[in-house]
Amino acid sequence: MSRRLFFAVLACTTVTASACQMPRFEGPQIQSPPLGFLVQDESYQQRRMFPDREITFHTAWVHTDVSGVSIIYINGHPGALTLDDAVAAQNGVWGATLDPDAIFEDLEPILVDGRQGWGWYERIQSDSRGLVDVAYRAVVPYDTVTFAIEFVSGEPNFKQFAPDTLRTIVSSFAIGRTTWNLPLIAVLGGAMLLLVNVLRSRARAKATRLRSINFVTIKKDEEGEKDGADVTPGSSGDPSAQ
Repeated sequence: MSRRLFFAVLACTTVTASACQMPRFEGPQIQSPPLGFLVQDESYQQRRMFPDREITFHTAWVHTDVSGVSIIYINGHPGALTLDDAVAAQNGVWGATLDPDAIFEDLEPILVDGRQGWGWYERIQSDSRGLVDVAYRAVVPYDTVTFAIEFVSGEPNFKQFAPDTLRTIVSSFAIGRTTWNLPLIAVLGGAMLLLVNVLRSRARAKATRLRSINFVTIKKDEEGEKDGADVTPGSSGDPSAQ
């Protein structure tokens, strides 16, 4: 393959690849996890938002250092849950909280992955203890499954900018799928084939022209070289013979 043809194919391939949208993470995942968070599927919370419902999907993102621990839990439950279910989940978490300094904000609408969900911010805070922990919990219903997403942190970086930071990270949740723009790919594929055919036709035409050229071999003038070299002693060209 010629260099021109190679770069043409490479360019078309690059443009075709741009016709697809690839998520950062495939499947149900936080698409923008904070730096340093690692997936640890074996991590479960002590009490889930929906403890009586079956779990069809589970994963967790965990970050731990000397300043504290942060965990994002994701649980999938069958069915499309409603606002009433989200209210019940908040009341359940509130009722199970034993810390007297727990503060729960009102339930609010939240848009996640193009879906209408509900979430709330909570914290453990008092004058004597300061801000101990922060959390943001969200309920995101899809057609056949609902995801409960919980971000709990005791790290100063997240406590300082909560709740906006926690809500933003939770809102990056999505069911990551690679999508293809098929009409654009078809157009680009046709353009690539046309370009390849044009370049090949030009290469064949050039090869045909080169084969049609008649090369003429020019013989070397050996006569003159011989006349200039054959001068022997005693001939008229030798001064010593006179």
